[in-house]
Amino acid sequence: MPGPGNDGAAAAALVHGRIITPGTDHQLGTYGLFPPSAAQQCILTPATVPLTAKNAEPDLLWVGFAELCGGAAALADYRALADQHSTWVIDGVPDPEAVSAEMALGWIRFAEAVEALRERGRTLFLIGRSPLDWDRATVAWRGAHVPGTSDVPEAMARIARHLAVLMRVESAAEPVPEGISGS
Repeated sequence: MPGPGNDGAAAAALVHGRIITPGTDHQLGTYGLFPPSAAQQCILTPATVPLTAKNAEPDLLWVGFAELCGGAAALADYRALADQHSTWVIDGVPDPEAVSAEMALGWIRFAEAVEALRERGRTLFLIGRSPLDWDRATVAWRGAHVPGTSDVPEAMARIARHLAVLMRVESAAEPVPEGISGS
């Protein structure tokens, strides 16, 4: 855990990332992000379990939410990956308000991954199809009363606090075709 003096420095690094919805090619390209090809996929073994990444370079880790949070990864794995990769792109982030027993552990693991990135002062880009609102998700999970999910509302609240520094890039419409200008 970072000490009180380290908290601001770690959180400041997250400011350089974004929460991007719905993740169109135009939105991603604006930030120099281009989805990896299938040939770039690789298996990493950061600490305890293997993890499939869409791309892994020293300056960039691109991984799907399901691969990152749906397996048996632990905080040690996320910390090891955060030590190795300065910028993370996590795509396929599901709607955090979609409450289900199946998603509970994934959200707890996601909170651990975010914590590891924050501790290490890494840059994070999140890509999801729907608006990613962890404040509203905290309320939804508290009111759901789904057995086995009692830790999820606190995990959602931590995620909301840590990611509040990230700017949002949201678009409900398709990108404007080239050559057409609205201004």
